[in-house]
Amino acid sequence: MSYDEVAAMIDWGDKSAHYTTWNDLCGVLAEIGVPIEAPIKTSRWSDIQGVAIVHVQRDHFMLYDAENGLFYDPAEMEGPGVASDRILTSYLTVDPSALTTAKIG
Repeated sequence: MSYDEVAAMIDWGDKSAHYTTWNDLCGVLAEIGVPIEAPIKTSRWSDIQGVAIVHVQRDHFMLYDAENGLFYDPAEMEGPGVASDRILTSYLTVDPSALTTAKIG
């Protein structure tokens, strides 16, 4: 799914600034069929295994693929990075293989 497709699933109402919370993200994940648990607090990138949605300081979210060492940050338009200077606060591991094609296609 594209960023725009996911963003359309979040109800921002009349807000001009799009602010997303863990609850917003968990609602989208549940809607597309991704099994989720509670976010895990940590300050170490090395704690993350697999693919995770990461909450970093300044209330920002990004995707981190620990197996491949890739950081997908929606604020960085040039594509996945191999490093991040953002300060991690918590994460939620997601299992993309758990998606059914009916949910994403």
